[in-house]
Amino acid sequence: MHNLIFSNKLSTRFTRHLLFWLTIIFFYTAQFCFEHFDFETGFFDNVLFALKYIPAKLFLSDIIFCYPVIYFLVPTLFLKKRYFLFSLTLIAFSVIVLVISDFYKYWYFQVPPNVLFHFIWGSIIEFVFAGPFAACGIFIIIKMLKSWYLKEEEKQILITANANAEIQLLKAQIHPHFLFNTLNNIYSFTLDKSPVAGDMVLQLSDMMRYMINDCDTPFVPLSKELKMMSDYIALEKVRYGNRLDLQIAITGETANKQITPLLMIPFLENCFKHGTSKMLRDAWIKVFIQADENVLHFTLANSKPADEFVNGKGGIGLNNVKKRLGLIYGADHLLTIESSINTFTVNMQIPLRAKGQYSARKEIIFEEYNKFENES
Repeated sequence: MHNLIFSNKLSTRFTRHLLFWLTIIFFYTAQFCFEHFDFETGFFDNVLFALKYIPAKLFLSDIIFCYPVIYFLVPTLFLKKRYFLFSLTLIAFSVIVLVISDFYKYWYFQVPPNVLFHFIWGSIIEFVFAGPFAACGIFIIIKMLKSWYLKEEEKQILITANANAEIQLLKAQIHPHFLFNTLNNIYSFTLDKSPVAGDMVLQLSDMMRYMINDCDTPFVPLSKELKMMSDYIALEKVRYGNRLDLQIAITGETANKQITPLLMIPFLENCFKHGTSKMLRDAWIKVFIQADENVLHFTLANSKPADEFVNGKGGIGLNNVKKRLGLIYGADHLLTIESSINTFTVNMQIPLRAKGQYSARKEIIFEEYNKFENES
């Protein structure tokens, strides 16, 4: 139905217009039978008599009136604000079509001369309120509603395009921020010529490959995202050793689930940067991840010095995550950040989707935008 109403394909447009005029014929036939029903003949005879008159009358009045007005007078005169010329042309054209229509009607019904004045007056009333003007009005209303819908759809596509562009920018900002912190860790080991540095470089290489190759799509497998987090945590554990009490719990079914990439890593970065790295002893981090059927629950708590002020607004990483969550999930996500004297806690809930699932309207619009961009 959507394709029938909004497609610009020639065959579909022809079908759409044909259905419109068939509907008008049905309405005119019903109106004609109601006003001129002959009780001395049968029902089908009345309908047949109407159908011999209505299609020709429709072509000689409504059709030859609507298309020139809608596709010529309105775009070339009215929409260009040439209202006076439009009015004169419309009146002149209406008179011409009215004369043609009345001549045919006068001939078909063999109107007696003594009722000619009433015939002409009735024809004018019918022409304006139940003829070409009415059909043209309906035609224009449908066309306006169609144009409004297409404009709204195009507007939504542009909104999605802008949101996608901003998401890509935010993701690009995460890469150097994450890389800067991790390279500092590796650098500290290379100064001591530790063999651990080589393993760390390999782990970093795997993470960067994931971020560059896999994260270029709106969704990635949840298992890959969790693997990337594990690699990052392993890099940080090498740096802090036994000085850090790290507890991780992952529950639920993570296979065949997809998630927006790089949403949890900034929280991990934050807890190491503002928590563990500032603690001389008793540093701890607790990570809890539960994958339900449609929702991912992510909780992260970490220790922090009492004098480390964190107001929940965060730096570049946390602000990027907040923006991305708003752009991608809107009101379908939950994020709470709490900071007490010695603890910083993050709770996040985001939708999960099954692999290959197209459940969100935003994804459909995103595909329409890509198609629109390619055609442009």
